[in-house]
Amino acid sequence: MRYAILGATVEQVKSVGATDIKEARSAGIIFATLTEEQATRLRSQGFTVTEVGEIRTAVMPPVIAPPAPVAAVPTYTASQLIRAAGFEELRGVLVPPLYGEGVNVAVVDTGIRETHEQIRGRVVHSENFTSDPMRDGFDHGTGVCSIIVTAAPECNILNMKVLGDKGNGTEEEVVLAIDYLLSLQDKESEYAPHIVNLSLGSPDDGNPNNILRVACRAALERGVWIYAAAGNSGPASETIMCPACERYVGAVGSCKLEPFVVSDFSSRGPTKEGLVKPDAVFFGENIELASSSSDTATVAKSGTSFSTPFATGALAVFWEGGEKLADIQSEKYPQYKEAIMEAYASATTPAAAIDNFLPRVVVKPQGVPAGKDNDYGCGVPFGGLIAKLFQAAPTVDINSILGMVVVMSMFGMIIPMMGKITK
Repeated sequence: MRYAILGATVEQVKSVGATDIKEARSAGIIFATLTEEQATRLRSQGFTVTEVGEIRTAVMPPVIAPPAPVAAVPTYTASQLIRAAGFEELRGVLVPPLYGEGVNVAVVDTGIRETHEQIRGRVVHSENFTSDPMRDGFDHGTGVCSIIVTAAPECNILNMKVLGDKGNGTEEEVVLAIDYLLSLQDKESEYAPHIVNLSLGSPDDGNPNNILRVACRAALERGVWIYAAAGNSGPASETIMCPACERYVGAVGSCKLEPFVVSDFSSRGPTKEGLVKPDAVFFGENIELASSSSDTATVAKSGTSFSTPFATGALAVFWEGGEKLADIQSEKYPQYKEAIMEAYASATTPAAAIDNFLPRVVVKPQGVPAGKDNDYGCGVPFGGLIAKLFQAAPTVDINSILGMVVVMSMFGMIIPMMGKITK
């Protein structure tokens, strides 16, 4: 049986006779094959020992209680949805325009057809953590990636294959992929990730020591943003998937473009621990996106698997803009450079964005109560507000600039939405 062990060293795990040992150092997790007796011995020493669970894409139902798959018809392209969301207005607020240049986005998924015409040239690094060939045999990661690069066409994609050709894998494979990504950061690699997209998960068990959550916390503490699909088990409550249930993992639900309402299938909170989730909702229905079946093929899909990469792509654009803004202000006021960069760094933490900034820039449809709820999350972040902040920043005095850097940098969950939505 495959187990995950928390709190132990490799030597301590070896001492009970474990085999096939693998270590995720960044998260402090060791994986090993153990007998029940060996697992009991480790528990008796005070270590947390749990069986490794299964993971699936968010487009498919959870393993334990499968609802019906989400149907889709080809109604919108990703480009149409991005235009409807006002991305072009945001791209032009700085010169040159913002396209996510220099931002590394890890797609932890079923693999990507890297030669697809919508993706070609964007994948800069690939790793396979499964026993299946390095391809997208489930036709999932390719579509996720195509949405990200449509939103942020100059970002760099890290293709991390953790799910096999049947769309499933294990917690171990996902944790090892996250650990690998953090090792790139340790090495100061050019491929070190800024953002991780997880359009996958498992049922929330309410356990803060769930190894997926432990690994995500390790990444968040390093300043790596993580977006995760809320799940497709709505409209029932308490259906947010893991790791989207983790406090500062950005949980992304799905909504329709018109009329603006939350998708029936989008998972709802609260989490098993009582957190209000999701954090935001984005487009996730009837999207025509890239298919892995050929280099030109497309397919229509719905689900929070595909609302999540809109948020990820938006963040790549905003990440680039925030860094450029900080650089501009540092050049204008070199004597305050250190303070500006410190403000930028502190404001770009996932906690700061979700707790302090997101609630200030959201809109909800008429008739929906204000504040964060378990259907809409904080609501739909409105892109016009972000554009105004960008446009205002260069004209204010230094005290305002320092404050603006804080505000502008806390846009991790922001995506522009259509002007028809009212406050």
